[in-house]
Amino acid sequence: MPAHHVAALDRSITPTRMGTYISAAAGDPDRARELYLWDRDLAVAFLRDLAILEVALRNAMSAQLEVKWGTNWYENPAMPLDDRSMKTLSTAWGQVKEPKTPGKLVAQCMFGFWRGILDKGDHAGKPPRRVRCDYEVLWRGVLDKAFPGGRAQAQADQERWNREYALAIVSRVNELRNRVAHHEPLVNGMPLPGQGARLSAQEAHEDTLRLAAMLDRDLHAFLLARSQVPVMLGSRP
Repeated sequence: MPAHHVAALDRSITPTRMGTYISAAAGDPDRARELYLWDRDLAVAFLRDLAILEVALRNAMSAQLEVKWGTNWYENPAMPLDDRSMKTLSTAWGQVKEPKTPGKLVAQCMFGFWRGILDKGDHAGKPPRRVRCDYEVLWRGVLDKAFPGGRAQAQADQERWNREYALAIVSRVNELRNRVAHHEPLVNGMPLPGQGARLSAQEAHEDTLRLAAMLDRDLHAFLLARSQVPVMLGSRP
């Protein structure tokens, strides 16, 4: 790398941030810089896959909500939504430009919203009428249909196909998405909040393929053939 490129990179990246790569490079600053650039290229490869997966996930889930609760499912009081989900929806609705449409709202909802409605559900309302929303109502016969390949994937993993399994996969892909979006390092994998464990970049890639298989076997085949993540993983300095 030319000296002026080295100088520019060193001015741009703080020592604290570069320290992750220095450690991964066993103290070799030149290799650390190469690892940093490789890490960013890996993030771009992940982002390409995640951009497709996120849209596929929200479309699949919203389609099933529409079948059960109508095109404007978010307005239907029969659909259980806890305060957290309602707050997220309200924020997204406020960001939708006129004319407001269901499609615009779905596009405005972040990955975290879709992950959230796969959770167990929390409370809605205020005392004295504060009730718990059971998101199994959202799952059984509704959101489980958004994952036609879910049962087969769970069996392949020797797991039980249920809401918790889907939540675990979607949560890990969501963590990957957030890490990539916030330019966090991938060189040492990524931590799983509250679990005291880490996923390697390879394991994170496998989770994206799992989610694709759960949603659409053809999407899984597409990512398996077209993802650049394996190429980047194989070119680590």
